[in-house]
Amino acid sequence: EILADLDTAPGHAVMVGDTEYDLEMAHAAGAHAAAVTYGVHSRERLLARHPHLVLDSIESLPGALSDYPDKHEIR
Repeated sequence: EILADLDTAPGHAVMVGDTEYDLEMAHAAGAHAAAVTYGVHSRERLLARHPHLVLDSIESLPGALSDYPDKHEIR
């Protein structure tokens, strides 16, 4: 719904989450999945869900996005 309001395709969005369910939701929606390792689920559990990005702090998000290989696809 938010993506529709912003007229943005899911493939142009990044969902940031700290649980495997967040990452599954991102994949199901067709969005890029970013795992933050300082939250609910362990790094290992998050990596099992194949996130596109892995962040150890939310402060690292802007830098990670600027270095992201598909950054031209993300709005």
